[in-house]
Amino acid sequence: MRTEGQANALRELGAGAVVADLRGDVEWTANGCEAAIFAAGARHRPDLGAIDAGGAAKFAEAADRYDHSRFILCSVIGAHAPERRSGGVREFLAAKQHAERRLVRLDMQWSILRFGRLTEQPGSGHVDVEIHDGTRLEISRDDAALAVVDALVRSHLARRVVHLVDGERSIASALDSIEPPPLPQAPVNPGSLGEAQADNPPDAANMIAPDAAPLDADVDWVGDGPVPREPVGNEDPAPGIP
Repeated sequence: MRTEGQANALRELGAGAVVADLRGDVEWTANGCEAAIFAAGARHRPDLGAIDAGGAAKFAEAADRYDHSRFILCSVIGAHAPERRSGGVREFLAAKQHAERRLVRLDMQWSILRFGRLTEQPGSGHVDVEIHDGTRLEISRDDAALAVVDALVRSHLARRVVHLVDGERSIASALDSIEPPPLPQAPVNPGSLGEAQADNPPDAANMIAPDAAPLDADVDWVGDGPVPREPVGNEDPAPGIP
């Protein structure tokens, strides 16, 4: 929370709340939690780097350090290509992109929700997760909040980027329609050792000398130089003790 007033409003609802500044140390706020949602945003353009970019990255890394089971990053449509825009919008998208890139490096169950422009319209409980030509890139704040909560409990959205705008499908149905990430491809079973080595190059003609002595399996010493002497003076000092 930014202020004690905001924190007290949540405490009155039965939630635990703390006041912290994302421009400083926030690692301690992740301690004792099982999951985390980053939904903060800078109020002023000069704070984009410290809050939307660095603050999000620091909080995600703290969640990873404390072994959170899930992490949701609230981002924005267009964060994948800030260079397509200019001015303040470009800086805003670049900050979100920085946070996303830092997050995806972490080995935890994260999800990135890229929202359209947030509006103050009452939520309808319906969204779309596919963007087509002519789609209005907007979403109600109410529906965005519901989508965050629903995404938090859907493990198949782990390590996925989801786009969300106002639409016609219920939020739960829209999120359930997203395919989980593909499993790693299993290695091809080569079959027998002979089959696996079938394409090995042929043995060199001079690999074994024609007059080489046959291999004697009873020989204890294999190597260059003379056979080492038998060790002496190493009798068992206590032969009666197991």
